[in-house]
Amino acid sequence: VPAFKGISDKLVPNAKPALDCPIVFPYAPNAVLIGFFSSFVGGLVSMVIMIFTGGVIILPGVVPHFFLGATAGVIGNSSGGLRGAIAGSFLQGMLISFLPLFLLPVLGELGFAGSTFSDADFATSGIILGSLANMGGKTAIMIGIAVVIAIMLALTALDKSKKAVTAE
Repeated sequence: VPAFKGISDKLVPNAKPALDCPIVFPYAPNAVLIGFFSSFVGGLVSMVIMIFTGGVIILPGVVPHFFLGATAGVIGNSSGGLRGAIAGSFLQGMLISFLPLFLLPVLGELGFAGSTFSDADFATSGIILGSLANMGGKTAIMIGIAVVIAIMLALTALDKSKKAVTAE
């Protein structure tokens, strides 16, 4: 963060640093390793399942399994101990292995056949936005994004009203 501050003061004054998932790693260093290994095992199990089903095979990527699996391990450890770290990371590893399977056809229809990404957030939003694009083009995407923004604003307003009521 100090290096960012020096650069940001010169290029983008008043900028705020954004922190990614490794910010939780110092809270449970052992859970980081448990989460990574459990996630990677989940990816390997998913790959074996894909081999036996005879379809597309997604190879487990070490980087996503490390960052996402380790984070899932820390969060799982805080809520479920060792079992939570193992189970949460294993399921997360399977999730980031199978979500790209559903993203492949969407990207193929958009002209990006054979490419995919192993992050759950990209795969989920890609599946939704790609499906909207296939159904109704740009108009459907804009309506879908407007609906999501409206839901977020409504939930924010609801949360603020709840906090105001509890504060009184």
